Amino acid sequence: MGENGLVRIVILGGGFAGISAAMELGRRTRRNRGIEVHLVSEENYFVFQPMLPEVVACRIEPTHILNPIRQLCKHVQFHCATVESIDTESREIRIVGRDKRRVQTLGYDHLVVALGLTMDLSRIPGMAEHSLPIKTLGDAFHLRNHVLSMLEEADIEPDECLRRQALTVVTVGGGFSGVETVAEINDMIKAVLRYYPKARATGARIVLIHSRDRILNELGEGLARFAEQKLRDRGVELILESRVKEASPTGIVLNDGRTIQAGTVICTVGNGPHPLIAKTGFPQERGRILADEHLRVGGVEGIWALGDAAMIPDVRRGGYCPPTAQYAMRQGKQCARNVLAAIAGKPTQPFAFGGLGQLAVVGHRCGVAHILGVNVAGLLAWWLWRSVYFMKLPGLRSKIRVGIDWALDMVFPRDITKLDVERTRRVPRAHFREGDMIIRRGEIGDRFYIMETGEAEVLQPDAAGEDRRVATLTAGDSFGEIALLNDTLRTASVRCLTPVDVISFARSDFQALVGSYDILRIKVSDDLARRTARDPDA
Repeated sequence: MGENGLVRIVILGGGFAGISAAMELGRRTRRNRGIEVHLVSEENYFVFQPMLPEVVACRIEPTHILNPIRQLCKHVQFHCATVESIDTESREIRIVGRDKRRVQTLGYDHLVVALGLTMDLSRIPGMAEHSLPIKTLGDAFHLRNHVLSMLEEADIEPDECLRRQALTVVTVGGGFSGVETVAEINDMIKAVLRYYPKARATGARIVLIHSRDRILNELGEGLARFAEQKLRDRGVELILESRVKEASPTGIVLNDGRTIQAGTVICTVGNGPHPLIAKTGFPQERGRILADEHLRVGGVEGIWALGDAAMIPDVRRGGYCPPTAQYAMRQGKQCARNVLAAIAGKPTQPFAFGGLGQLAVVGHRCGVAHILGVNVAGLLAWWLWRSVYFMKLPGLRSKIRVGIDWALDMVFPRDITKLDVERTRRVPRAHFREGDMIIRRGEIGDRFYIMETGEAEVLQPDAAGEDRRVATLTAGDSFGEIALLNDTLRTASVRCLTPVDVISFARSDFQALVGSYDILRIKVSDDLARRTARDPDA
C-alpha cells in the first residue's frame, strides 16, 4: 500500500484483456479516491483485431477500428510506454517512452499482466524477412499497400512470368486469421482486377497453406469442410498437410520440395511469448504465465495474469482457456472484480466461461459459425459474424464509422488508393547549433551518429569532476556506439564546436546491422579506436 493508504493497481497491455480490465476497474473505482488505476501500453489506441482483414481488403478505413485509450478508459491513468522490467521485491515496474532517454519507475500494489503474445517467425528460414504478418494495425496497413503495389507492378510488367509471380498471394496458416485474411484478399483482388488490364489477362493466384488435414480445426469437421469448399469455389487454392520449409524474396518452398513463386507471402502462424515474460520469475509454461482459476499467479503476491499471456484453467471444459478475444474480455472483467475483492479482504471468484461459439468469414456474404452448440453456414453465418463483432466493437464513433464503411462498400467500388506514408527524406538527419549537446553522459543510448559536416568534441569528467575534451569529431567520424554495443548508459558527452549535421540511426536499426554483419561491427570498433588514438589525451 502506497503513501496515505493509496492502493495502486497497474495493468500491463492494451489488448482485449488489458482494456477490459481497465474499463471495469475504472468504472468501479471512479468515486473511490483510495484506489488508483494505471494502464501501460506501447500504443495509445486499442485496435479491434477481428476486423483487420477487412482493413487489408479496403472494406474498412484503418482508423475506423481504433479507439484512443485515453477516451476509452476515462477513469484510468494511461502511460504510453514500453515495460522494460518488473521487480517483484520492490513492487515496481520500469517503463520507457518513445524517447528512450526517459525512464520512469511505477510502483504497484496489484499488477495485472496482460501483455499478450508476439509474432515469432524465426523458426522458418527467411520467413521473418520475406513474409508479412497480420497482427497489428501497422501490419494490416502495410499488407494493404503491398497487395496494391503488386497489382500496380503486375500491370506494367512486360514479362509474363514476373507478372504471374506478382499476382500470386500465399497465406500460411489455416486458422481463423489465415482463413479470413485469404478470403478478404481474394475477394478484393477479384473485384479490382478490372482496373488492371494486363493483370486481369494473366489472372491472380491465391493460395492457402495449412499443416493439418483441414482448416479451422477449432470448428467441427462439417463446418470446416464447408469452408474449404466455399474457398475453392471462390478460386482459392488450398494446400493441406504441408508446411513451409523456406521463404525467399521470390516465394516459398514446401517441405515436399515444391516451390511457389509469389510476390506476397502472408504468415498468420508463429505466435511467440512476450520477451518480458521470460525475464520474470513467474511460473510459466511455453512462455505463458501459469495462473490459477482466480487469475492469480502462484507464489507471487499481488500478481494477476490474463489474456494470451496466461495459461488459465478452464473450469467448464477442462484444460486451459483458449487465447481468444471472447475469453480475454471476460477474464479482464473477472480480474477487475477479483482485484477489488482482494483489496477489500473478500473472497475472489473463479473464472468460469464455456465460450459462446466461433465465427469465421470465408468470403463476401458467406461465413461459418458454431453458436451455442448450433452449426450455421452461408449468408446467415456471415450476417451473424458482422452483427456480433459490430456489437463488440467499442465506442459509438467506431460503430458509426464502420457501419458507414460497410454501407458504402455495397454501393461504391473499393478504394484502391495506395497510401504511402513515408517521409520525403528517408535517411534520418539532424542539425545542431554551435554549443548544442548532441548526447549527454549518463543518458540511455538510443541512437548512433555519423558526422556529415562540422566539428564536435567528446567530453568526459576528470578527477575533479570537470568535463574535459578527450577527442574531436569531424566529418566521417561516428559516435554513440558504445552504449548501443554494450547496452550501457552513455559514457561521454558530445558538444558541437561548430554547426553540425549528422546522420542518425535508431538503436534497433544499428543493432540489426552490427548483429548481422561482422565487418560492420569491426569497422565501428576500428573507428572508435582510431578516434581515441588521434587525441594524445584520450
